Amino acid sequence: MMGWRCWFQSLRENFVFLSGMRWLWAWVGVGLWAQGVLGIVVEGYERGQRMRVEHTCDGADLPPVVSWKAVAGAKAYVVWFYDPDAPVDTFTHWLVVNHSGTQLGPAQRQVGQPNDFGRVGYGGPCPPAKHGAHRYVFRVYALSQPIKVGPTAGWKEVQAQLSGKVLAVEEYELSYQRQRR
Repeated sequence: MMGWRCWFQSLRENFVFLSGMRWLWAWVGVGLWAQGVLGIVVEGYERGQRMRVEHTCDGADLPPVVSWKAVAGAKAYVVWFYDPDAPVDTFTHWLVVNHSGTQLGPAQRQVGQPNDFGRVGYGGPCPPAKHGAHRYVFRVYALSQPIKVGPTAGWKEVQAQLSGKVLAVEEYELSYQRQRR
């Protein structure tokens, strides 16, 4: 018969093991999420690379060409381009919902929901001059069905509609730092 001390020791050891496994699975899941089945490509860039001025507010402010693989069963895609290092909150630079294709670029510059600059479509990286480098992330969601949001909906409204519809999601991170003038 197992005494309470042995039982408690066994429980504690199993908890530590399961907690470790949970972290392992979380780590594996993040890796799969960051480089998943969508195979995002940002033309002219490697993951983590600094964005060229032409794609920012310091240049022509044109979006780069972003493409991804079609996902079986996907009826729509959501593309969210954002700055997680913004001073106040995550800053949306481009939000395209219910996109039927597998590519976006300069031709779709004025497509999408309002960004956090208050304009519809793409608004390139534009971190405060003395902030250092910011990360800029393209996140693509493959959806089993289109979502229902109005033309002025922002990321929080879009995010609320994603539950139960996401077939795949992947991120592609770049960076940008403004030059001192």
